[in-house]
Amino acid sequence: MENNLTLFNLLHFNNTPLSDDEKKIFDFDQSIINRLISNLDRNVFYLGGQIKMTQNDIINLDSIEHAREIFRKREIEYGGPCNSFEAASIYKAKRELEFVENMIRKYNEIVQLRRNSYGVTENQL
Repeated sequence: MENNLTLFNLLHFNNTPLSDDEKKIFDFDQSIINRLISNLDRNVFYLGGQIKMTQNDIINLDSIEHAREIFRKREIEYGGPCNSFEAASIYKAKRELEFVENMIRKYNEIVQLRRNSYGVTENQL
């Protein structure tokens, strides 16, 4: 469903006009979104700390799963974190990955709601 969703569009989706029902669905901590956007302002974002992306790269649930697979492989190859700084960095990256995944899922939910209610196509979002 999120075939043409870019990271930029996902992170700025909450700035588009949303109905009250949509606002209830897409209710995310703006401070986290702002931090992710600030990373994009530097022209690069590391999805889950693993996959280098730009704001125009397509992002979807497959991207999330790919980042998780990299986590699993590195954990097997290198073992767990070697110090508390690395542990904190891994924890933060995994939490951001979950956050972005939830945003994609909620975006898809709103797209489906709009299609069912208004006959809106993805290009009209």
